[in-house]
Amino acid sequence: MTTPRADALARHAGRLLCHHLALAMALTAALTAHPAETWRPALYLLWAALPLTATAWTLARANQKRLQRCERSRHTSHPTDWTPAA
Repeated sequence: MTTPRADALARHAGRLLCHHLALAMALTAALTAHPAETWRPALYLLWAALPLTATAWTLARANQKRLQRCERSRHTSHPTDWTPAA
């Protein structure tokens, strides 16, 4: 995977996590305002799936950071690429 693709994947996973949390909070508020038994299973499933979304974002972010480190070390691995000391 390339670094730009990892960046995009981490960004999309972060957005998904934000939207997932916002939807869960909005659904909780709606259920509190208008109690309906039909909403309860959807609400429980939504909150139960939140750790999966968070894990997806965490893994995407870790992969992004790993690729950035590898790219940085690849660019500075040759001694001629080093900047001279002041």
